[in-house]
Amino acid sequence: MSTPYPTKNVVNTVYHSAIITGLAVGYSMIGKKMIKLSVGDPARPDLTKFIKLSIVITLSLFTKDCLVSHKFIPEDILKT
Repeated sequence: MSTPYPTKNVVNTVYHSAIITGLAVGYSMIGKKMIKLSVGDPARPDLTKFIKLSIVITLSLFTKDCLVSHKFIPEDILKT
């Protein structure tokens, strides 16, 4: 017998990646407008670009965790 396709895992993974990507794009846009922060071209890696990108991703993850803990967004779309 084959195991069923883990649809809930795929849906939850897409949900989490969409939240984090949206927040990262938002923080990048805010940083670019307010403090002239540019994440840069990923094709030309540089230590400062990695640090800036790490800051943006860390802020996005922290914001997602805060939104989940304050119940503004659900933790998972599909429950077990």
